[in-house]
Formats: sequence, structure tokens, C-alpha cells
Amino acid sequence: MRITIRDMDILRISLIVFISTLPTCVWLTEVKPEGRIVNGSQVDIARHPYCVSLRYRRSNDSAYLHECAGIIYSERAVVTAAQCLADLTEDTKLIVVGAANKRNGTDGVVYPAANWTYHPQFNYYTADYDIGVVILDTPFDFSYYGIRQIGVREERPATGRNALVIGWGYREEWGPSSPHLEQTSVPIVGSDECNSIYGAGEVTERMICAGKVAQGGNDACQGDTGGPLIIDEELVGLVSWGRGCGRPGYPTVYTYVASFKSWINETLQVAGAL
Repeated sequence: MRITIRDMDILRISLIVFISTLPTCVWLTEVKPEGRIVNGSQVDIARHPYCVSLRYRRSNDSAYLHECAGIIYSERAVVTAAQCLADLTEDTKLIVVGAANKRNGTDGVVYPAANWTYHPQFNYYTADYDIGVVILDTPFDFSYYGIRQIGVREERPATGRNALVIGWGYREEWGPSSPHLEQTSVPIVGSDECNSIYGAGEVTERMICAGKVAQGGNDACQGDTGGPLIIDEELVGLVSWGRGCGRPGYPTVYTYVASFKSWINETLQVAGAL
């Protein structure tokens, strides 16, 4: 399991204690972010047929397991978070599963990925530019079980507007995960308020925040990374980072997809997948 930026403060405290016990010349690797549905309700994939599961094998002996969520952007392209793709090697067998209710299992339709890429300015430390695309080997069959693409919302939604976040992630911080697709409602949080929570400059114009700041509770969690934030059946954001899952005072930070639409279209045009 990767570690989310949401959990970094807990980790820092633990690392300070741990580091104090280490001899000199011991180095620790960088903690990487991951997104993370808490207090959600089960929903059928027919309600969100643009949502897909990204799966790959961690070893030659393992099964294909859900690692991230993604969104159908065109007949041959899926949009997801860059952090879902950044560690994959060229020989990784990545598959996209559409029309699936289960996190792992045999339901749904499998589409092998031909290749993938992510924004060249993405880095784990800031989690900025957290967006990538997966190109399919064969096009989605939009006649099967209502599978379809989703459009991007062009206008930034107003503060307080309710949105839906969807995914197969943890039901609470540190688990367990949900075996079935779930959704929950979260209000949009203004950028100024979100920056005051996480620190000036931490939430860029390429991000958007959502969550119940005062009481917490409803949220995305580990395993929801790359999943959609939806308003009026339009894509607003992708689960990216935050502190913990459903904690009071800490909304989730999402990649604001509208700010990357030109990059997505240019990337797909070059790949012939638009």
C-alpha cells in the first residue's frame, strides 16, 4: 500500500521517533502520496458507467488487482491520476476494467492498455500536475452495459456546491477496502480556505478541494486515487491527496481536470486516441 499525503503528519511524528534510534548514514526514501470512500453507500456501476478500475500484477505470480480508479474520456482513452502511473515499468501488464461493480473479480469487461503517460511536471512532493492518461489497445464497446465517456465541467463550481466522489477505496482510514463500488456526497471547499488549512501555496490553481470540513466523515480514501469528483454528470476532479480519510478539518484535494483539458487533448491527439 502506498502512503497518502493525508497521512504524512502521522508519519512525520513516527519517523522522528524512529530516526532518533537509527545510526548515522541511514537514509529514508521519500514518502509518496496517494488518494484514498468513507461513509459512502453502495452504488451500481450502471449509475456511473464512465468509472473504471485500473489493475495490474505486482509480481508474475499475483493476480490482477485494483490499484486505482479512472474515467473514460474517449473511446480509447482513460484519464487518471499521475501517481497511479508514475511507478509503472514498461513491461507492466496494465488492464482497464469497465462495467465492473466489484473491486476485484470477474465481472466487467477487460481492456488491455497499449501505453500510458502522465504530465511531465508531476512530482510526488507537491502532488501538483497529478494527471495522466491510459491509451487502450482496442476501443471501449459503448454498447455494453451502458459504458460511456464523460465530459469535463468547464466552470469551476461554487463553494458549497455538492459533488459526488466515487470509487472502490477504503471505508475508513487504513482500511478495510470496499469490495463494491461506492459513492458519497461532499461539498466544494474554496481554494482560500483549503490553502489556509494545508498551508499557503500548497493548493494550486490546478487543484480543487471538497469535503465536510467541520464534521468530516464523508470522504475518499486509499484505493480511490484517480477516481472522479462529479457534478451534474460532468467530471470536475480526480482524487489526488489530503490528510487522513474523513478527518474533521481536512478536505480532500482533487486534480482540477478542466485546467488540463488542453494537455489531455494534445496528448491523445498525438496518440491518435481522441
